[in-house]
Amino acid sequence: MKIRAAICLIAVLLTGCAKHTSAVPGGDAAASEAAAARASVPTTAATTEGEAAIPVKAPPMPSTFTKNPIYRVGKLPSSGCKEPNYQPTSLANVRAYYTEFTACLNKVWAPVIQKAGFRFVPPKLVVVLGQSPSSPCTVEDGRDYYCGDTIYMDAKPDIDGYRDAPASQRMWMALTMGHEYGHHVQALTGMLRAMGQRHRTLNNVDAYLEDERRLELQASCFSAVYLGADRNDFPLTGSALALWKRVAADTVDDDHDHGKAANHSFWTTAGYDAASPAGCNTYVAPSWSVT
Repeated sequence: MKIRAAICLIAVLLTGCAKHTSAVPGGDAAASEAAAARASVPTTAATTEGEAAIPVKAPPMPSTFTKNPIYRVGKLPSSGCKEPNYQPTSLANVRAYYTEFTACLNKVWAPVIQKAGFRFVPPKLVVVLGQSPSSPCTVEDGRDYYCGDTIYMDAKPDIDGYRDAPASQRMWMALTMGHEYGHHVQALTGMLRAMGQRHRTLNNVDAYLEDERRLELQASCFSAVYLGADRNDFPLTGSALALWKRVAADTVDDDHDHGKAANHSFWTTAGYDAASPAGCNTYVAPSWSVT
């Protein structure tokens, strides 16, 4: 079964989201506030009458992104956690899977966040079945997303996907959970709030979308950093690693706000290989690597 993917993002409310269909990542409908913000951004700079409109280059990325202390913490330690031993066949099982996974992510990221000089607060977790939960963000059903300080996961696509392709779906669940947690890391380190502020200054939708892709690709890279550090315990080596890479590479980005398949593959692989946030500085990378 072909796995369609594209991991979804933030916005003004510090929101991150991902829709995963029968098999996985997908998502192009961030919070309604994000969609409204994007709609208000012109595609070109304003000009005087009779002049051709031209795109405006975005201002340089602030050091909050390019020189964030999170890049200097070194390699993540292994959590010592194996993949949660719950088959995603029911809401209860999916909730147990994500709850255990979140605890393992907390175990590793808490000391790393503190080492970087930030205060660690664990994210809240809400797992629903086939409908969007009540949250400050307006998001369609079937979407996994981060909003405020909470990770929201929908169990239905996991249950459906597991029925058709169990191994691939479990890989997608691991990648997606780590991705949404990656948005929490961005929130704790000041990047989400800084991006919301930056977006209010942009006057070019192309620059806006490139910023979103940098943020989303970093979240997937952070997901891979954890899995790379935990590769022997999870385990994610050999044939399992090959499958995970296929899942990460088989993506779509119809709205150009999450990164094309080749770049999603590049950044997840970079995170896995580095096992360190230092491998995830998408903000200093050339534009072609975040298209």
